[in-house]
Amino acid sequence: MMKITFKDVGQGDSIVLEWTHNGIAKIGIVDCSKKGKSNPVLTHLKQAGYKEIEFIILTHPHRDHYSGLLELLEYIENKRITVHRVAHTILFEGGKKFWKYFEADRRDTLLLRKIIGKWEHLKRTGVIKRMDGLMDDKTWELEEHIHLRCLAPSHDDIQEYMRLVKLEPDINSKEASQAANLLSAIFRLSINNCYALLTSDAEIFTLRGIAQRSDKQLSDRKFIVCQLPHHGSIKNHHKYFWDLIEKTDGRNAVISAGKHRHYNHPSYEVVTHFHQEGYQMHCTNIINGMEQFILEQRAISRMFDTFSEIAEDYMKSNDKAFTLS
Repeated sequence: MMKITFKDVGQGDSIVLEWTHNGIAKIGIVDCSKKGKSNPVLTHLKQAGYKEIEFIILTHPHRDHYSGLLELLEYIENKRITVHRVAHTILFEGGKKFWKYFEADRRDTLLLRKIIGKWEHLKRTGVIKRMDGLMDDKTWELEEHIHLRCLAPSHDDIQEYMRLVKLEPDINSKEASQAANLLSAIFRLSINNCYALLTSDAEIFTLRGIAQRSDKQLSDRKFIVCQLPHHGSIKNHHKYFWDLIEKTDGRNAVISAGKHRHYNHPSYEVVTHFHQEGYQMHCTNIINGMEQFILEQRAISRMFDTFSEIAEDYMKSNDKAFTLS
């Protein structure tokens, strides 16, 4: 059994995976973003009292996925918490330090540089046991019955990123920042015969590639939890990819989104599409397209006098947790 918690970090991503092995509690972390001055993942770690972390994953180099990571690593260092594996997508082959150009804001680049420096230091001092790059077709066996398989980024995704920046990220810095979503890691988590899909900020280019080369990784499987890419953005919605998911009962679509001065995630079109496909909809914050959807559902429920059937927790902004077994 595994508990998957999508932390409410506003406009960003932070996912905590928890399970037990021979009575010992285990934890894995996928992205670590702050919400204002708070660090929900760090708070979760402190409250649970973990002394070891099985893995920390940075899915791709955008601030809303790593703004709390340096603080987390500093806490790990101070408490001498063992981290068995850190994995990321940012130092791929190519001969240039592309990471300098993943962010348009120099302050974010400085934070990313500090994170890279900190985890390199923790690796040298033995706190972090292993560093890994993330590429498609890698599979981690967390337990005999629990596997985490990486579906992206692929070689094609990285080549597309470098094509967009014309191999010159210093010259094409705007393109380098915008295209960094092409480096987003996608994971298929399997627990016995139940599955979860974690999509980070995956682009349509990536989703299309998976559908073409790895459709068997998705079809004929019972997915319980599916994270919608890029906070439910319509620009990251690829219907054919999602058509590969078997239409079974009990599917949950999860969106991590919050208020942002430039973005209006999630998209109403995305939310309604998944609802019509039979998914139970969940969003860490009831805003934008999710708010519109909820208001419509309330109106329909009142019309048919079934309002009580919509649970109040469904309408609240908070962490979204699921259990797979």
